[in-house]
Amino acid sequence: MDKTTLLLLASEWIGVIGLGMLVGLSRAVQKIKPLQFLFPRREAAVTFSLNAALFIFGIIIYKYFFTAVNELTVFNPEAGIQRIILDVLGLAVFAAALVYRKQPFKSALWGKDGLRPSLTLGLLLSVLTLFLRAKITAITNGVSSSDGLALIELFVIALCEVTIFFGFSQPRLSSRFGATIGWLISAALFALWQVIPLALHGGTWQTSTYQVGMAIGQGLILGFITAKSKHALAPAIYLALSQWLFLIQ
Repeated sequence: MDKTTLLLLASEWIGVIGLGMLVGLSRAVQKIKPLQFLFPRREAAVTFSLNAALFIFGIIIYKYFFTAVNELTVFNPEAGIQRIILDVLGLAVFAAALVYRKQPFKSALWGKDGLRPSLTLGLLLSVLTLFLRAKITAITNGVSSSDGLALIELFVIALCEVTIFFGFSQPRLSSRFGATIGWLISAALFALWQVIPLALHGGTWQTSTYQVGMAIGQGLILGFITAKSKHALAPAIYLALSQWLFLIQ
């Protein structure tokens, strides 16, 4: 990753923060009732337990079964499929926890009332990201079928991981520790989930350093967008597109 890419990424994050703050002030978002949990300690305990189980399972799977790892600017379809399998299984466990505990999917920030504002924010973030990354011309010139497949896989991964770490985990951790601490813990969990395959099957030190830094930054940005939009769709759209644009030359 060169200095130009880093500068473009920094400008993208600044733009995302600004747009997120503006959308958070909109009437449509302010009408969405904030989540309230009757037993914050219990919710936090369940969240930590589910995340711990997910991480232990992920470490075992990556250590003994899945060995493919995606690089920042090169998409490995095998690594993408492996990631989807692991993420979908993890999401299924978190969804099962909601059903077993008789909690609505709205408590994982997938409520109907926030769907349209979140979709609007996601589209606005997409346009902003394309502009700030200077990728509009590259997209209009056409993309290959492999790039299209990569976008689909990245979107599935983003939906799963945003739902797990920011839709389910962040509201519950925030109810127990406060909005800021809940945001930071959720971002750290997301970043750590990205680090597992790198730690077990990573590439060079420089490549891994960039990817770890990216994961931390993305976690903070995604948690911020989630808190402002009160829904998981917008951050999922942004994450998928932001990662995909690294593949587009």
